[in-house]
Amino acid sequence: MGTKDRRMGRFLGSADKFSEKQVAETLDMLIEHGVSRGASDIHIEPFERFVLVRYRIDGGLRGVHKLPRGALGTIMAVAKKRAGLHTEDSQTPQEGVYAFTLGGREVDVRLDTMPVYGGEKAVLHLSVKLGKPQELEALGFWGQNLAAIEQVLTSPHGLVMVAGPRHSGLSSTLFSMLHQLNSPLVSIATVELHAKHHLPGVSHSYLQGGMEVAEALQAALRQDPNIIMLGDMPDSTTASIAVHAASTGHLVLSAMHADGAVAAALRLRAAGVEPFLLATALRACIGQRLVRKLCPDCRVRYAVTADEQKQLVARFGMTTPAARRQVHELEHALAPAIFGDVKQLSSTPNQITHLWKASSEGCETCGHTGYQGRVAIVEVLNNSDGLQKAILSKDILSLPALHAVVLKEGFIPLALDGLIKALRGQTTVAEVLRAVSA
Repeated sequence: MGTKDRRMGRFLGSADKFSEKQVAETLDMLIEHGVSRGASDIHIEPFERFVLVRYRIDGGLRGVHKLPRGALGTIMAVAKKRAGLHTEDSQTPQEGVYAFTLGGREVDVRLDTMPVYGGEKAVLHLSVKLGKPQELEALGFWGQNLAAIEQVLTSPHGLVMVAGPRHSGLSSTLFSMLHQLNSPLVSIATVELHAKHHLPGVSHSYLQGGMEVAEALQAALRQDPNIIMLGDMPDSTTASIAVHAASTGHLVLSAMHADGAVAAALRLRAAGVEPFLLATALRACIGQRLVRKLCPDCRVRYAVTADEQKQLVARFGMTTPAARRQVHELEHALAPAIFGDVKQLSSTPNQITHLWKASSEGCETCGHTGYQGRVAIVEVLNNSDGLQKAILSKDILSLPALHAVVLKEGFIPLALDGLIKALRGQTTVAEVLRAVSA
């Protein structure tokens, strides 16, 4: 056991039974530790001889604490009581939310329980209520993608989609855009599942009492806001309402759990939305993933070998001189914004010469992990003439077909955006490949 485990041991003692006070203090310490480390989740899992506590930090799970096996029942009872769940029911999955205050900051804790072999597993999803959202540049937007989004946000109406898997930073991007749009001159409403940001001047609403997203969206639209943000677009009914709202004077921002920008456009069309409405209402689809950022204090630059060069060409489709030249030009454009200037590029017009990796030992800055925080790799699909024609066409029904159309119009896919950030030492090629294949 580490230092934290010994402190928890003093709280729990060594008896077979544990008081609610002891367990409550232990849970508080787990949450405090998780928030201080930037964890998004805390997993509490029963094993034969102990209870393992793991934290999800920067997208990866890390085993940290081992608690006494005999404390599991009381841990579950206390956690369920806080979240307003049935404490005696250990055979049914349950979900609840409660508020936790830490150093003046509010933390929403969403508890999910699941019966497993040997007892119950609990996951505490931590959502620190944040203040001012980050700017789009700080999230990972740059160049033509950033310019495209800023142009889209000047439109008084239309639909903007942000697509990706869960835990890919969708809400951060939505709130960054919402913060940019926020003004005393416009009415902004949100429909969300959980709170993350509280923006002054914005009417935040949260799904309660079994209300569906479509129902909440209709209720919000009856109050005629200029801008509405959806934390999720879970079904075709919601998609249809959102597209109609976007075509009748509202600016609608929404997340969607889809593979990327092109997949989101196809999903909207497949949802039964009238193609001519979608073609005119859609302003942009944003696809994104989160990758771990290399620690700027200890990252390591190295020369690419001939074998690595061949792998890069194959994995990132740099099979033509034009493709290799595009990579170099994009790195040159990003260079002043990330880790230095154009004097130390990792590519030439013909090839990639250098890459970056995490230090094997790390440093004090990154807690000896080699990584510090995460950044989004992004793609932005504008509603161009080519996209509108594709949406209206009955011949373009597949992801590869639509992807081929938008690539001809200058679309920069996720993998390419990630490669450029890897060349600048912001992340690694391995992180990018892991993210785009997820």
